Amino acid sequence: MLTVAYRDTYPITDTWVMPAIAAVLISIAAILNAFVMWRLRERSILGIAAAVVTIPLALMFILVFVGEGLTGA
Repeated sequence: MLTVAYRDTYPITDTWVMPAIAAVLISIAAILNAFVMWRLRERSILGIAAAVVTIPLALMFILVFVGEGLTGA
């Protein structure tokens, strides 16, 4: 949505920067979630649900981002 809405105003949204920002933010969320789950022993339903969503999503997004970067897509 951001790239469509701000394509003309901010040309940086059409480059590799937007996926890189997303990869960093998703990775930070997954790392913080894993830290809270294992080191601080947080076992709430919301924490478990967040871990189920963020950790696999971060791994898959990083895999896709790195794979596309290596292939030049």
